[in-house]
Amino acid sequence: MFDRRVVRVQGRLDDFVATGAATQLMALDGSGDHAIQLHLNSGEGTLTAALTLMDTIAALGVPVAAVCTGRAEGPALGVLAVAHLRYAASHARLRLHDAGVAADGTAAAMANALEQHQRQVERFVERVAEAARQPAERVEIDLAGSRYFDVEEALQYRLVDGIWIGGSRTSD
Repeated sequence: MFDRRVVRVQGRLDDFVATGAATQLMALDGSGDHAIQLHLNSGEGTLTAALTLMDTIAALGVPVAAVCTGRAEGPALGVLAVAHLRYAASHARLRLHDAGVAADGTAAAMANALEQHQRQVERFVERVAEAARQPAERVEIDLAGSRYFDVEEALQYRLVDGIWIGGSRTSD
């Protein structure tokens, strides 16, 4: 990890994965001034986990180059979007959608969980909109519609900066 300065996020982006990745990113930030690569392949996850990584990336003192090597769907797409440099493999599957919320307990507890989730969605939309230089309303509509992007569409939407081809990058 320290020699190559690469952090991998694979599978479901949950609190455990996000905490591990955030720890690795912070350790690499403290160990040198060179950019860090974040390889992302995540089809699902939680907003809490994604926002943790998004905040960590924003707080680092070195740039993060994120590469979607397979999928960046739901909350994971936000992690890709906020990186300093953003790339996706030509076959990458990108989808902007709300992962939803699960709650149980009393009606008041469920209402509180829903309210908290809505605040996280708003924060997620704001962060993605800012990173992609899109109106928040557009991101909100695309999130509600579970919009899929191929790599060319993601370039036009400004979710990514270029296409990752076998270890090299091309820019639009």
